[in-house]
Amino acid sequence: MSPGVTEPLSLAAARKLITGHACPLPGETLPLQDCLHRRPARNLLSAIPVPHFCQSTMDGYAINGGSMAGSKPPLELPVVGEIAAGCTEIVALAGGEAVRIMTGGSVPAGADRVIPFEWCREADGLVIIFRLGSKGSHIRQVGTDLRKGQLIIRQGEVIFPCHLHLLATSGMARIRVFARPSVLFVCTGSELVEKSPLPGQIISGNRALLHGLITEAGGNPGYLGAALDDTDQIAMKLQEAGQASIIITTGGMGPGKYDLMGEVLEKIGVQILYRSLQVRPGRATIFGVREQTMFFSLPGPPPAVQILFNELVRPAIFALQGKRGGPAKVRAILDQDIVSRKKGVLNLKNGITSVRSGLFCVRPAGLTEPSTATILIPGNRRLIRAGEKVTVHLH
Repeated sequence: MSPGVTEPLSLAAARKLITGHACPLPGETLPLQDCLHRRPARNLLSAIPVPHFCQSTMDGYAINGGSMAGSKPPLELPVVGEIAAGCTEIVALAGGEAVRIMTGGSVPAGADRVIPFEWCREADGLVIIFRLGSKGSHIRQVGTDLRKGQLIIRQGEVIFPCHLHLLATSGMARIRVFARPSVLFVCTGSELVEKSPLPGQIISGNRALLHGLITEAGGNPGYLGAALDDTDQIAMKLQEAGQASIIITTGGMGPGKYDLMGEVLEKIGVQILYRSLQVRPGRATIFGVREQTMFFSLPGPPPAVQILFNELVRPAIFALQGKRGGPAKVRAILDQDIVSRKKGVLNLKNGITSVRSGLFCVRPAGLTEPSTATILIPGNRRLIRAGEKVTVHLH
């Protein structure tokens, strides 16, 4: 028997053990447009200030108001040129002159403000200014949005469209991101078929469920197929899987076949690090390692698979991409009563979060509802009533 923890672990201890075995994967450099929802392999800093030139925020006239100290509007100035957005040939502005400028245009040296068209009247090469405004008005200064070297996104955080915009405008065309972990899985159970089930057979929903959960977490899913409750057949599938960051099995953990997966994993040389948890569902759950591959054996029921994936496997996938830690833990007001069948260990339920009258609330997820959180029910409680506060882990 493989050495490892024989006593059931708490959920937090199991997650710490798992993420401690997840070493970040190597990085790869990709075009910026291919990096949505990837995780950067280093902190990404602005390569240039944004904007990198003083930029007009209005259509109007750039002037040097400081050169007209003591003068009061209306003022008449000669218009010496025009600057459109994108114009790169910019001539310095002398005192007592005005230059017509469009929104986004580069404010010339010597100008200290932009006077909107609405405050002016132009005729015969002259502009009459009725309001001077204040120094710096209607000008975006260099670095207003981003300073050179300013942090845009930290290593391991998810890249969203807003980050792509800032990375692009700060001069980055390609960035280095962590490789996506390969996550393979096999569904076990002699009752499982791929299609056209006979009485006594079922089509496994875990195949589609795990494919979606793995993809959503940033992994590359790979289905190894269904396997009978036969140690030799399961072992052969796992041996033929090839290299992967994570391998998941579902089923083979229930009463009457409690240690089926433990026997399989030992047969293929996996070091088992725990065999059970102090949670429900998940008391019969295995985690082990072989070289650089982490193995998770989960129960068969899809609700249990989803909960344990979110609580244990998802943090491992994140850690492989440079993001350490578990799900965010918050308190929420329960919207409806929850009754647990058994006391004694921490109970986990899929939940739906919402905001009602300014309060953060949660309720158990229905069968057809996408879960957004895990509700944690203490082991000393069988009934928690609506209105009480509970701890939830956000997905």
